[in-house]
Amino acid sequence: MRIHGLCLCLIFSLTLSLCLVAEATQPDPEKTPGFLCSPQDPNFSGFTYPSHVARCKRNVSLQEKKKVAMEYGNIPESDWPNYEFDHLFPLCTGGSDDIRNIWPQPLGEAHEKDVLENQVCLELRTGTTTQTEAIEKIRDWIVFHYFLE
Repeated sequence: MRIHGLCLCLIFSLTLSLCLVAEATQPDPEKTPGFLCSPQDPNFSGFTYPSHVARCKRNVSLQEKKKVAMEYGNIPESDWPNYEFDHLFPLCTGGSDDIRNIWPQPLGEAHEKDVLENQVCLELRTGTTTQTEAIEKIRDWIVFHYFLE
């Protein structure tokens, strides 16, 4: 009986921890409003797509990750493998590596968002959507996934 109670307590603690982690890592509009690449960005690599979207190279430093982790509840480095330091606006949609565009997204959710990112980037590449429309689809997914569910 003692082991059974210990197991229940452990399961409850893990469930509570996962819930708190998920809640703590939804994108905070104050910390991560999203930020687009521009020719003035130090990681600017040129313009792409028929709609002439500014693109930045991926370059998020360890220091930037530490700052983001601190802003989002001081996530310890030992927990980082559970997250993707995600671009709110993906690089392929013209997102920047600016810290205002980075947040720690739990891996499972990151993989879900990747499906949409691949879709909107293909649409940009083929000229069937604009950057504004692509960013709006990303924002809609975030609002629905984190704030309306």
